[in-house]
Amino acid sequence: MSGFAQNKSRAVYGELFGASGVGVNYDARFIPGKGDGFGYRTGLGVGFAFSSAGLSFEFTDDKVLAYNREVSFRLPLEVNYLLGKGSSKFEAGVGAALSLSRLTSDDGAAPKTTFGVAPYLGLGYRLVTSSGFLLRLGVLPSVDFEYKTASLYPYIGLGYAF
Repeated sequence: MSGFAQNKSRAVYGELFGASGVGVNYDARFIPGKGDGFGYRTGLGVGFAFSSAGLSFEFTDDKVLAYNREVSFRLPLEVNYLLGKGSSKFEAGVGAALSLSRLTSDDGAAPKTTFGVAPYLGLGYRLVTSSGFLLRLGVLPSVDFEYKTASLYPYIGLGYAF
């Protein structure tokens, strides 16, 4: 069972939280047919955020406008490494999530579109069964330079490895 799972070098999975927000990802090893070692990941996702206190602020001559809702489209780009034997692996990755965001306000401010890059580290556990079932669990420390914040996001991924 574990020998078969070791050779699965590609995967497609859905992710909740993490770098893609809610998204679909493709992951592959650089050496085909090898289920561990260096690889890459990319995908497409969408994120939502809202806050009554404001997510972003714009200062004008006479007032401060608070943007309190955000919808973002995300593109994670990552280089990662899988370490372990059999179906269980430790995964570590470094990457950046590119995002195109639309900010809106209850204060009457005109909607604003922004582009951002959020570098991150990914640290987690990956299970790949002989049938191809893939489970990913971990944490993702991230820095957002636009909002000048650092965050720690949990993530979960479910999919198929082949």
